Amino acid sequence: MPTDKPPFTFHMQSDHLEKMRYIAKQETRSLSNLLEHLCCIYIQKYEQECGEIQLPQLPESK
Repeated sequence: MPTDKPPFTFHMQSDHLEKMRYIAKQETRSLSNLLEHLCCIYIQKYEQECGEIQLPQLPESK
């Protein structure tokens, strides 16, 4: 399924990765979807504590 989401790569400990794969499977999610979901939860928590993050307007791509 095509997406307009930009790819992002990062490094983590092997045991953490395997545990995240396990959790994703238990929640019937892809690993990518689980990590995106956790990022959203963290951002919401951060913004509740510190205020909304204002991002600069990015030019529209052609």
